[in-house]
Amino acid sequence: MIELSEVLARITIDPETKKICDLSVHQKSLRFKCSRCATFCCKLGGPKLTRKDIERIKRAGYSVKDFLEPLPHSEFKGLSIMRGDLKNKEDGSCIFLKFDAKENRYVCSIYDFRPALCRLYPFDFDSVGSNIIVLKLIPCCRGLNLPDGDLMDEEFIANHLLGSLLEILNKRIPKKKKRGGFPEFESK
Repeated sequence: MIELSEVLARITIDPETKKICDLSVHQKSLRFKCSRCATFCCKLGGPKLTRKDIERIKRAGYSVKDFLEPLPHSEFKGLSIMRGDLKNKEDGSCIFLKFDAKENRYVCSIYDFRPALCRLYPFDFDSVGSNIIVLKLIPCCRGLNLPDGDLMDEEFIANHLLGSLLEILNKRIPKKKKRGGFPEFESK
């Protein structure tokens, strides 16, 4: 049984170059594939937004007043980079969540522009010091351990999660450069 306290991976980043120094995965056979149920993510409201999230959503054609709910304070996990919350519908779900009746599934109307915390879900993190990130699971997600899901290995973490983690931790978003088993990340 997967528990929230279980660590998926530990990532050590060189604080000067922003390159991965070490990436160790602790859950070797875990798989993930979004089942588009939106039950434990989007139906529970939108996430906190960084400045980069706000800029991305603006590029999708939305006005800040239409999607941003200002925060009384900007701290999240001890990080003071959050600029507001994504507004919710009356039922509490994210304003960008739509149900596609034809496909019988939920879709994000800004998927390509979605916030960093959405890109990270169903994973959570803790920053352990200035250069170590512990990646954890949010075990209630129905997309975890689906047989046709992607293996949650070093390559998946480097390709799909690391950029969002660095953005949330207010580090520069790196460029990918393939080296060995998984992409190496460099400062811009």
